[in-house]
Amino acid sequence: MDHLINQLLRETLGLPLVAGVFGWIVALAFVLNVGLSVRIIWVKGSRPNAALAWIATLFALPIIGLIMYLVIGENRLGTIRRRRHARIVEEVAGISPVWSDPRVLASNMSTADTQMAHLGETSGAPAVLNGNLLQLSGDPDEQLRWMTEDIDAAQHSVDALFYIFEQDATGTAVANALGRAAQRGVTVRLLLDDIGSRAFLRGRMRKELAQQGVHVIAALPASILRMPFKRVDIRNHRKLIVVDGKIAQTGSRNVADPDFKGDASGKVGAYIDSWIRIRGPVARDLHILFLEDWGLDAGLHGSRQLPDEPPVNSGGVPVQAIPSGPNFENNMVAELIQAAIQLSRREIVFTTPYFLPDSATIAALEVAARRGLRVTLIVPRANDSKLVALASRANYGRLLAAGVELWEHRHGFLHSKTISVDDELAIVTTANLDRRSYEINFETSIVVYDNVFATQLRRLQQSYIASSDRLDVNAWNQRGVLPRFAENLANLMSPLL
Repeated sequence: MDHLINQLLRETLGLPLVAGVFGWIVALAFVLNVGLSVRIIWVKGSRPNAALAWIATLFALPIIGLIMYLVIGENRLGTIRRRRHARIVEEVAGISPVWSDPRVLASNMSTADTQMAHLGETSGAPAVLNGNLLQLSGDPDEQLRWMTEDIDAAQHSVDALFYIFEQDATGTAVANALGRAAQRGVTVRLLLDDIGSRAFLRGRMRKELAQQGVHVIAALPASILRMPFKRVDIRNHRKLIVVDGKIAQTGSRNVADPDFKGDASGKVGAYIDSWIRIRGPVARDLHILFLEDWGLDAGLHGSRQLPDEPPVNSGGVPVQAIPSGPNFENNMVAELIQAAIQLSRREIVFTTPYFLPDSATIAALEVAARRGLRVTLIVPRANDSKLVALASRANYGRLLAAGVELWEHRHGFLHSKTISVDDELAIVTTANLDRRSYEINFETSIVVYDNVFATQLRRLQQSYIASSDRLDVNAWNQRGVLPRFAENLANLMSPLL
Protein backbone atom coordinates (compact mmCIF):
# COMPACT_ATOMS: atom_id res chain seq x y z
CA MET A 1 0.00 0.00 0.00
CA ASP A 2 2.83 2.42 0.86
CA HIS A 3 4.44 1.69 -2.54
CA LEU A 4 1.16 2.44 -4.31
CA ILE A 5 0.80 5.74 -2.45
CA ASN A 6 4.37 6.65 -3.35
CA GLN A 7 3.69 5.92 -7.01
CA LEU A 8 0.48 7.96 -6.89
CA LEU A 9 2.31 10.96 -5.43
CA ARG A 10 5.36 10.74 -7.71
CA GLU A 11 3.95 9.71 -11.08
CA THR A 12 0.22 10.43 -11.14
CA LEU A 13 0.14 13.68 -9.15
CA GLY A 14 3.67 14.82 -10.04
CA LEU A 15 4.76 15.49 -6.47
CA PRO A 16 8.23 13.90 -6.18
CA LEU A 17 9.24 16.00 -3.15
CA VAL A 18 6.14 14.94 -1.24
CA ALA A 19 6.76 11.35 -2.31
CA GLY A 20 10.31 11.56 -0.98
CA VAL A 21 9.16 12.90 2.38
CA PHE A 22 6.50 10.20 2.54
CA GLY A 23 9.16 7.57 1.88
CA TRP A 24 11.27 8.84 4.78
CA ILE A 25 8.23 8.82 7.06
CA VAL A 26 7.46 5.22 6.11
CA ALA A 27 11.08 4.22 6.70
CA LEU A 28 11.08 5.92 10.12
CA ALA A 29 7.77 4.24 10.97
CA PHE A 30 9.25 0.87 9.99
CA VAL A 31 12.24 1.35 12.31
CA LEU A 32 9.96 2.45 15.16
CA ASN A 33 7.67 -0.50 14.52
CA VAL A 34 10.57 -2.93 14.85
CA GLY A 35 11.29 -1.55 18.31
CA LEU A 36 7.58 -1.49 19.12
CA SER A 37 7.27 -5.14 18.09
CA VAL A 38 9.84 -6.06 20.71
CA ARG A 39 7.76 -4.20 23.31
CA ILE A 40 4.58 -5.96 22.11
CA ILE A 41 6.24 -9.35 22.54
CA TRP A 42 7.33 -8.33 26.04
CA VAL A 43 3.98 -6.82 27.11
CA LYS A 44 1.52 -9.09 25.29
CA GLY A 45 3.50 -12.33 25.08
CA SER A 46 0.95 -14.09 27.29
CA ARG A 47 -1.71 -13.23 24.67
CA PRO A 48 -0.14 -14.44 21.41
CA ASN A 49 -3.23 -13.75 19.29
CA ALA A 50 -3.29 -10.10 20.32
CA ALA A 51 0.49 -9.80 19.93
CA LEU A 52 0.45 -11.28 16.41
CA ALA A 53 -2.51 -9.13 15.38
CA TRP A 54 -0.73 -5.96 16.47
CA ILE A 55 2.58 -6.90 14.87
CA ALA A 56 0.80 -7.74 11.60
CA THR A 57 -1.02 -4.40 11.71
CA LEU A 58 2.23 -2.50 12.35
CA PHE A 59 3.95 -3.93 9.28
CA ALA A 60 0.92 -4.02 6.99
CA LEU A 61 0.08 -0.38 7.79
CA PRO A 62 3.29 1.11 9.20
CA ILE A 63 2.08 4.66 9.85
CA ILE A 64 -1.55 3.94 10.71
CA GLY A 65 -0.58 0.89 12.77
CA LEU A 66 1.99 2.90 14.73
CA ILE A 67 -0.57 5.59 15.56
CA MET A 68 -3.20 2.99 16.49
CA TYR A 69 -0.89 1.19 18.88
CA LEU A 70 0.27 4.39 20.56
CA VAL A 71 -3.37 5.40 21.11
CA ILE A 72 -5.11 2.13 22.04
CA GLY A 73 -2.44 -0.57 22.09
CA GLU A 74 -1.90 -0.74 25.86
CA ASN A 75 -4.03 -0.21 28.96
CA ARG A 76 -2.28 2.96 30.04
CA LEU A 77 -4.44 4.40 32.79
CA GLY A 78 -1.79 7.03 33.52
CA THR A 79 0.85 6.87 36.24
CA ILE A 80 -0.59 9.75 38.26
CA ARG A 81 -4.10 8.35 38.07
CA ARG A 82 -2.95 4.85 39.05
CA ARG A 83 -1.09 6.18 42.09
CA ARG A 84 -4.07 8.30 43.04
CA HIS A 85 -6.36 5.28 42.88
CA ALA A 86 -4.07 3.27 45.15
CA ARG A 87 -4.04 6.14 47.64
CA ILE A 88 -7.83 6.49 47.51
CA VAL A 89 -8.34 2.77 48.09
CA GLU A 90 -6.21 3.07 51.22
CA GLU A 91 -8.15 6.13 52.41
CA VAL A 92 -11.53 4.48 51.85
CA ALA A 93 -10.35 1.30 53.58
CA GLY A 94 -9.39 3.45 56.55
CA ILE A 95 -12.93 4.76 56.97
CA SER A 96 -14.61 1.34 56.49
CA PRO A 97 -15.39 -0.02 59.96
CA VAL A 98 -15.55 -3.72 60.80
CA TRP A 99 -19.06 -5.13 60.62
CA SER A 100 -20.69 -5.08 64.06
CA ASP A 101 -23.26 -7.76 63.20
CA PRO A 102 -21.55 -11.17 62.94
CA ARG A 103 -24.37 -12.51 60.76
CA VAL A 104 -23.04 -10.45 57.83
CA LEU A 105 -20.10 -12.79 57.27
CA ALA A 106 -21.90 -15.98 58.27
CA SER A 107 -23.29 -17.72 55.20
CA ASN A 108 -23.78 -21.42 54.49
CA MET A 109 -22.68 -21.94 50.90
CA SER A 110 -21.92 -24.99 48.79
CA THR A 111 -18.38 -26.00 47.93
CA ALA A 112 -18.72 -24.61 44.40
CA ASP A 113 -20.08 -21.28 45.69
CA THR A 114 -17.27 -21.07 48.24
CA GLN A 115 -14.71 -21.61 45.49
CA MET A 116 -16.27 -18.87 43.37
CA ALA A 117 -16.30 -16.48 46.33
CA HIS A 118 -12.68 -17.29 47.12
CA LEU A 119 -11.70 -16.49 43.52
CA GLY A 120 -13.26 -13.04 43.89
CA GLU A 121 -11.59 -12.33 47.21
CA THR A 122 -8.12 -13.39 46.03
CA SER A 123 -8.53 -10.99 43.08
CA GLY A 124 -9.25 -8.03 45.33
CA ALA A 125 -13.05 -8.17 45.61
CA PRO A 126 -14.86 -7.78 48.94
CA ALA A 127 -16.03 -10.83 50.86
CA VAL A 128 -19.47 -12.38 50.42
CA LEU A 129 -21.98 -10.56 52.63
CA ASN A 130 -25.15 -12.16 53.93
CA GLY A 131 -28.58 -10.65 54.62
CA ASN A 132 -29.35 -8.93 51.31
CA LEU A 133 -32.82 -8.54 49.82
CA LEU A 134 -32.84 -8.46 46.02
CA GLN A 135 -35.30 -7.56 43.30
CA LEU A 136 -34.78 -8.28 39.61
CA SER A 137 -36.44 -6.45 36.73
CA GLY A 138 -36.43 -6.72 32.97
CA ASP A 139 -39.14 -4.05 32.59
CA PRO A 140 -37.74 -0.61 31.58
CA ASP A 141 -40.63 1.26 33.17
CA GLU A 142 -40.17 -0.57 36.46
CA GLN A 143 -36.41 0.03 36.34
CA LEU A 144 -36.94 3.77 35.96
CA ARG A 145 -39.55 3.77 38.72
CA TRP A 146 -37.10 2.09 41.10
CA MET A 147 -34.48 4.72 40.34
CA THR A 148 -36.73 7.70 40.96
CA GLU A 149 -38.47 6.14 43.97
CA ASP A 150 -35.24 5.46 45.82
CA ILE A 151 -33.79 8.87 44.96
CA ASP A 152 -37.00 10.56 46.14
CA ALA A 153 -36.83 8.59 49.41
CA ALA A 154 -33.17 9.52 50.09
CA GLN A 155 -32.50 11.17 53.43
CA HIS A 156 -28.74 11.71 53.45
CA SER A 157 -26.98 10.86 50.20
CA VAL A 158 -27.47 9.80 46.60
CA ASP A 159 -24.44 8.62 44.63
CA ALA A 160 -24.93 7.73 40.98
CA LEU A 161 -22.47 6.48 38.38
CA PHE A 162 -23.37 5.79 34.74
CA TYR A 163 -21.67 5.22 31.42
CA ILE A 164 -24.47 6.90 29.44
CA PHE A 165 -26.82 9.63 30.66
CA GLU A 166 -29.08 10.92 27.90
CA GLN A 167 -31.07 14.15 27.82
CA ASP A 168 -34.30 12.35 26.94
CA ALA A 169 -37.44 11.41 28.90
CA THR A 170 -35.59 8.89 31.09
CA GLY A 171 -32.71 11.29 31.68
CA THR A 172 -35.14 14.08 32.53
CA ALA A 173 -37.00 11.90 35.06
CA VAL A 174 -33.80 10.85 36.83
CA ALA A 175 -32.32 14.36 36.69
CA ASN A 176 -35.49 15.83 38.18
CA ALA A 177 -35.35 13.30 41.04
CA LEU A 178 -31.69 14.14 41.67
CA GLY A 179 -32.49 17.85 41.67
CA ARG A 180 -35.37 17.39 44.11
CA ALA A 181 -33.10 15.44 46.45
CA ALA A 182 -30.41 18.12 46.38
CA GLN A 183 -32.94 20.88 47.04
CA ARG A 184 -34.17 19.17 50.20
CA GLY A 185 -30.61 18.97 51.57
CA VAL A 186 -29.49 15.52 50.42
CA THR A 187 -25.86 15.25 49.25
CA VAL A 188 -26.10 14.25 45.57
CA ARG A 189 -23.11 13.20 43.47
CA LEU A 190 -23.33 12.20 39.83
CA LEU A 191 -20.29 10.63 38.11
CA LEU A 192 -20.60 10.15 34.34
CA ASP A 193 -18.18 8.71 31.81
CA ASP A 194 -16.69 11.51 29.75
CA ILE A 195 -17.16 9.69 26.43
CA GLY A 196 -20.43 7.85 26.99
CA SER A 197 -22.16 10.92 28.50
CA ARG A 198 -20.32 13.64 26.59
CA ALA A 199 -23.48 15.34 25.27
CA PHE A 200 -25.01 15.47 28.77
CA LEU A 201 -21.83 16.75 30.40
CA ARG A 202 -21.71 19.63 27.92
CA GLY A 203 -25.45 20.23 27.81
CA ARG A 204 -28.18 22.22 29.47
CA MET A 205 -29.27 19.55 31.92
CA ARG A 206 -25.90 19.39 33.67
CA LYS A 207 -25.95 23.15 34.25
CA GLU A 208 -29.45 22.95 35.69
CA LEU A 209 -28.44 20.17 38.08
CA ALA A 210 -25.40 22.15 39.22
CA GLN A 211 -27.64 25.14 39.95
CA GLN A 212 -29.83 22.86 42.10
CA GLY A 213 -26.83 21.68 44.12
CA VAL A 214 -26.00 18.37 42.40
CA HIS A 215 -22.27 17.70 42.13
CA VAL A 216 -21.59 16.44 38.59
CA ILE A 217 -18.15 15.16 37.57
CA ALA A 218 -16.83 13.61 34.35
CA ALA A 219 -15.15 10.23 34.84
CA LEU A 220 -11.88 9.59 32.99
CA PRO A 221 -11.72 12.87 31.03
CA ALA A 222 -10.66 12.24 27.44
CA SER A 223 -8.99 14.61 24.98
CA ILE A 224 -6.40 14.58 22.22
CA LEU A 225 -3.87 16.20 24.57
CA ARG A 226 -4.13 13.23 26.95
CA MET A 227 -3.43 10.59 24.28
CA PRO A 228 0.38 10.52 24.72
CA PHE A 229 0.00 9.86 28.45
CA LYS A 230 -2.90 7.44 28.77
CA ARG A 231 -5.26 5.32 26.72
CA VAL A 232 -8.31 7.48 26.11
CA ASP A 233 -10.69 4.62 25.30
CA ILE A 234 -10.40 3.18 28.83
CA ARG A 235 -13.93 3.90 30.00
CA ASN A 236 -15.98 3.65 33.18
CA HIS A 237 -18.72 1.28 32.00
CA ARG A 238 -20.41 0.89 35.39
CA LYS A 239 -24.07 1.66 36.10
CA LEU A 240 -24.81 2.25 39.75
CA ILE A 241 -27.04 4.12 42.19
CA VAL A 242 -26.45 4.04 45.95
CA VAL A 243 -28.94 5.72 48.30
CA ASP A 244 -28.02 6.47 51.93
CA GLY A 245 -25.42 3.71 51.75
CA LYS A 246 -28.20 1.15 52.32
CA ILE A 247 -29.90 0.63 48.94
CA ALA A 248 -28.08 0.02 45.66
CA GLN A 249 -29.16 -0.54 42.08
CA THR A 250 -27.03 -1.84 39.22
CA GLY A 251 -27.18 -3.83 35.99
CA SER A 252 -26.96 -3.17 32.26
CA ARG A 253 -29.35 -0.19 32.12
CA ASN A 254 -28.05 3.26 31.29
CA VAL A 255 -30.00 6.44 32.03
CA ALA A 256 -31.59 6.57 28.60
CA ASP A 257 -34.82 5.71 26.85
CA PRO A 258 -34.78 2.10 25.59
CA ASP A 259 -34.83 3.30 21.97
CA PHE A 260 -32.16 5.99 22.42
CA LYS A 261 -29.92 4.37 19.80
CA GLY A 262 -32.61 3.25 17.40
CA ASP A 263 -31.44 3.71 13.82
CA ALA A 264 -33.56 4.86 10.91
CA SER A 265 -33.89 1.33 9.58
CA GLY A 266 -35.28 0.06 12.87
CA LYS A 267 -32.99 -2.99 12.73
CA VAL A 268 -31.46 -2.47 16.18
CA GLY A 269 -34.59 -1.42 18.04
CA ALA A 270 -35.08 -0.76 21.74
CA TYR A 271 -32.50 -1.83 24.30
CA ILE A 272 -33.52 -4.75 26.53
CA ASP A 273 -31.81 -4.57 29.92
CA SER A 274 -31.73 -6.30 33.29
CA TRP A 275 -31.55 -4.37 36.56
CA ILE A 276 -31.34 -5.32 40.23
CA ARG A 277 -32.22 -3.49 43.43
CA ILE A 278 -30.31 -4.48 46.57
CA ARG A 279 -31.19 -3.69 50.17
CA GLY A 280 -28.59 -4.81 52.66
CA PRO A 281 -24.89 -5.03 53.50
CA VAL A 282 -23.54 -5.33 49.94
CA ALA A 283 -24.89 -1.82 49.28
CA ARG A 284 -22.02 -0.59 51.44
CA ASP A 285 -19.45 -2.35 49.24
CA LEU A 286 -21.00 -0.71 46.19
CA HIS A 287 -20.96 2.63 48.01
CA ILE A 288 -17.25 2.18 48.71
CA LEU A 289 -16.71 1.34 45.02
CA PHE A 290 -18.46 4.59 44.07
CA LEU A 291 -16.29 6.58 46.50
CA GLU A 292 -13.15 5.11 44.94
CA ASP A 293 -14.30 6.07 41.44
CA TRP A 294 -15.45 9.50 42.60
CA GLY A 295 -12.17 10.16 44.36
CA LEU A 296 -10.23 9.19 41.25
CA ASP A 297 -11.61 12.20 39.37
CA ALA A 298 -12.87 14.56 42.08
CA GLY A 299 -10.78 13.71 45.13
CA LEU A 300 -12.17 12.65 48.49
CA HIS A 301 -13.51 15.76 50.16
CA GLY A 302 -15.89 16.35 53.02
CA SER A 303 -16.91 13.69 55.52
CA ARG A 304 -14.50 10.82 56.11
CA GLN A 305 -17.25 8.62 57.55
CA LEU A 306 -19.55 6.16 55.83
CA PRO A 307 -23.25 6.13 56.74
CA ASP A 308 -24.41 3.69 59.40
CA GLU A 309 -24.01 0.12 58.22
CA PRO A 310 -27.00 -1.35 56.36
CA PRO A 311 -29.09 -3.81 58.37
CA VAL A 312 -28.75 -7.57 57.95
CA ASN A 313 -32.16 -8.54 56.64
CA SER A 314 -33.84 -11.66 57.94
CA GLY A 315 -34.27 -14.01 55.02
CA GLY A 316 -31.62 -12.14 53.05
CA VAL A 317 -29.16 -13.91 50.78
CA PRO A 318 -25.35 -13.93 50.35
CA VAL A 319 -24.10 -11.55 47.66
CA GLN A 320 -20.65 -10.52 46.47
CA ALA A 321 -19.82 -7.31 44.61
CA ILE A 322 -16.87 -7.83 42.26
CA PRO A 323 -15.29 -4.75 40.67
CA SER A 324 -12.87 -4.99 37.76
CA GLY A 325 -10.85 -2.61 35.65
CA PRO A 326 -7.33 -1.74 34.50
CA ASN A 327 -6.47 -0.35 37.93
CA PHE A 328 -6.95 -3.82 39.49
CA GLU A 329 -4.30 -5.36 37.22
CA ASN A 330 -6.10 -8.69 37.02
CA ASN A 331 -8.29 -10.56 34.56
CA MET A 332 -11.25 -10.78 36.91
CA VAL A 333 -14.11 -10.76 34.39
CA ALA A 334 -12.62 -13.55 32.27
CA GLU A 335 -11.74 -15.56 35.39
CA LEU A 336 -15.24 -15.13 36.79
CA ILE A 337 -16.84 -16.35 33.56
CA GLN A 338 -14.48 -19.29 33.16
CA ALA A 339 -14.94 -20.30 36.81
CA ALA A 340 -18.72 -20.25 36.36
CA ILE A 341 -18.35 -22.57 33.36
CA GLN A 342 -16.02 -24.95 35.17
CA LEU A 343 -18.13 -25.09 38.35
CA SER A 344 -21.44 -25.72 36.58
CA ARG A 345 -22.78 -29.27 36.78
CA ARG A 346 -25.98 -29.26 34.70
CA GLU A 347 -26.64 -26.00 32.89
CA ILE A 348 -25.20 -22.55 32.31
CA VAL A 349 -26.94 -19.73 30.43
CA PHE A 350 -25.38 -16.50 29.16
CA THR A 351 -26.94 -13.35 27.77
CA THR A 352 -24.66 -10.74 26.22
CA PRO A 353 -24.94 -8.06 23.53
CA TYR A 354 -21.32 -8.43 22.42
CA PHE A 355 -19.63 -11.82 22.11
CA LEU A 356 -15.90 -11.46 21.50
CA PRO A 357 -14.29 -13.51 24.29
CA ASP A 358 -10.74 -14.74 24.38
CA SER A 359 -9.82 -18.20 23.10
CA ALA A 360 -9.75 -19.62 26.65
CA THR A 361 -13.41 -18.73 27.22
CA ILE A 362 -14.47 -20.18 23.87
CA ALA A 363 -12.56 -23.38 24.64
CA ALA A 364 -14.20 -23.58 28.09
CA LEU A 365 -17.66 -23.28 26.49
CA GLU A 366 -16.83 -26.04 23.99
CA VAL A 367 -15.51 -28.38 26.67
CA ALA A 368 -18.52 -27.75 28.91
CA ALA A 369 -20.93 -28.66 26.10
CA ARG A 370 -18.93 -31.75 25.19
CA ARG A 371 -18.95 -33.06 28.75
CA GLY A 372 -22.73 -33.06 28.67
CA LEU A 373 -23.71 -29.69 30.16
CA ARG A 374 -26.49 -27.70 28.60
CA VAL A 375 -24.69 -24.53 27.52
CA THR A 376 -26.91 -21.73 26.22
CA LEU A 377 -25.81 -18.44 24.71
CA ILE A 378 -28.40 -15.75 23.90
CA VAL A 379 -27.28 -12.81 21.75
CA PRO A 380 -29.09 -10.12 19.73
CA ARG A 381 -29.76 -10.82 16.06
CA ALA A 382 -29.20 -7.16 15.17
CA ASN A 383 -26.22 -5.40 16.69
CA ASP A 384 -25.33 -1.73 16.96
CA SER A 385 -21.78 -2.55 15.84
CA LYS A 386 -21.54 -4.29 12.45
CA LEU A 387 -17.86 -5.13 12.87
CA VAL A 388 -18.43 -6.71 16.30
CA ALA A 389 -21.43 -8.62 14.94
CA LEU A 390 -19.34 -10.09 12.13
CA ALA A 391 -16.46 -11.02 14.42
CA SER A 392 -18.86 -12.62 16.92
CA ARG A 393 -20.47 -14.83 14.31
CA ALA A 394 -17.07 -16.19 13.24
CA ASN A 395 -17.03 -18.28 16.44
CA TYR A 396 -20.57 -19.64 16.17
CA GLY A 397 -19.67 -22.62 13.98
CA ARG A 398 -17.27 -24.26 16.44
CA LEU A 399 -19.63 -23.62 19.37
CA LEU A 400 -22.58 -25.14 17.50
CA ALA A 401 -20.45 -28.14 16.53
CA ALA A 402 -19.59 -28.69 20.21
CA GLY A 403 -23.29 -28.69 21.15
CA VAL A 404 -23.71 -25.15 22.50
CA GLU A 405 -27.26 -23.83 22.08
CA LEU A 406 -27.06 -20.50 20.29
CA TRP A 407 -30.14 -18.27 20.25
CA GLU A 408 -30.53 -14.98 18.36
CA HIS A 409 -32.98 -12.58 19.96
CA ARG A 410 -35.38 -11.19 17.36
CA HIS A 411 -36.93 -8.10 18.94
CA GLY A 412 -34.91 -5.06 19.92
CA PHE A 413 -31.30 -5.05 21.06
CA LEU A 414 -30.69 -7.56 23.85
CA HIS A 415 -28.32 -5.57 26.09
CA SER A 416 -28.81 -7.67 29.24
CA LYS A 417 -25.57 -9.14 30.63
CA THR A 418 -26.35 -12.13 32.85
CA ILE A 419 -25.19 -15.63 33.77
CA SER A 420 -27.17 -18.33 35.57
CA VAL A 421 -25.53 -21.55 36.79
CA ASP A 422 -27.59 -24.66 37.65
CA ASP A 423 -30.43 -22.47 39.01
CA GLU A 424 -28.17 -22.02 42.04
CA LEU A 425 -25.87 -19.11 41.27
CA ALA A 426 -26.61 -15.90 39.38
CA ILE A 427 -24.43 -13.11 37.99
CA VAL A 428 -25.81 -9.75 36.90
CA THR A 429 -23.07 -7.60 35.46
CA THR A 430 -22.22 -4.50 33.46
CA ALA A 431 -19.56 -6.51 31.57
CA ASN A 432 -19.92 -7.96 28.10
CA LEU A 433 -18.37 -11.22 26.95
CA ASP A 434 -15.62 -9.38 25.11
CA ARG A 435 -12.02 -8.33 25.54
CA ARG A 436 -12.94 -4.72 26.22
CA SER A 437 -14.84 -5.71 29.35
CA TYR A 438 -12.15 -8.28 30.21
CA GLU A 439 -9.19 -5.93 30.05
CA ILE A 440 -10.06 -2.28 29.43
CA ASN A 441 -13.29 -1.01 30.98
CA PHE A 442 -14.21 -0.45 34.60
CA GLU A 443 -17.03 -2.92 35.31
CA THR A 444 -19.14 -4.22 38.21
CA SER A 445 -20.41 -7.78 38.64
CA ILE A 446 -22.90 -8.89 41.28
CA VAL A 447 -22.71 -12.59 42.20
CA VAL A 448 -25.76 -13.93 44.03
CA TYR A 449 -25.34 -17.24 45.87
CA ASP A 450 -29.01 -18.14 46.12
CA ASN A 451 -31.14 -20.64 44.22
CA VAL A 452 -34.36 -18.58 44.48
CA PHE A 453 -32.80 -15.53 42.84
CA ALA A 454 -30.98 -17.74 40.32
CA THR A 455 -34.32 -19.26 39.36
CA GLN A 456 -35.80 -15.77 38.91
CA LEU A 457 -32.92 -14.84 36.63
CA ARG A 458 -33.35 -18.09 34.71
CA ARG A 459 -37.01 -17.21 34.10
CA LEU A 460 -35.96 -13.80 32.74
CA GLN A 461 -33.45 -15.52 30.46
CA GLN A 462 -36.18 -17.93 29.35
CA SER A 463 -38.32 -14.95 28.34
CA TYR A 464 -35.47 -13.88 26.06
CA ILE A 465 -35.35 -17.37 24.55
CA ALA A 466 -39.10 -17.19 23.88
CA SER A 467 -38.38 -14.24 21.56
CA SER A 468 -35.36 -15.84 19.94
CA ASP A 469 -34.56 -18.26 17.12
CA ARG A 470 -32.18 -21.16 17.71
CA LEU A 471 -29.36 -21.50 15.21
CA ASP A 472 -29.10 -24.88 13.48
CA VAL A 473 -25.61 -26.23 12.97
CA ASN A 474 -26.42 -27.71 9.55
CA ALA A 475 -28.01 -24.53 8.24
CA TRP A 476 -25.15 -22.51 9.66
CA ASN A 477 -22.56 -24.61 7.84
CA GLN A 478 -24.40 -24.10 4.54
CA ARG A 479 -23.91 -20.33 4.55
CA GLY A 480 -22.24 -18.75 1.53
CA VAL A 481 -18.54 -18.08 1.05
CA LEU A 482 -18.79 -14.29 1.30
CA PRO A 483 -20.45 -14.17 4.75
CA ARG A 484 -17.89 -16.62 6.13
CA PHE A 485 -15.01 -14.66 4.65
CA ALA A 486 -16.32 -11.36 6.06
CA GLU A 487 -16.81 -12.91 9.51
CA ASN A 488 -13.35 -14.48 9.56
CA LEU A 489 -11.78 -11.25 8.35
CA ALA A 490 -13.50 -9.32 11.13
CA ASN A 491 -12.46 -11.97 13.63
CA LEU A 492 -8.81 -11.41 12.74
CA MET A 493 -9.25 -7.92 14.14
CA SER A 494 -11.01 -9.09 17.32
CA PRO A 495 -7.84 -8.88 19.47
CA LEU A 496 -7.73 -5.18 18.56
CA LEU A 497 -11.43 -4.43 19.23
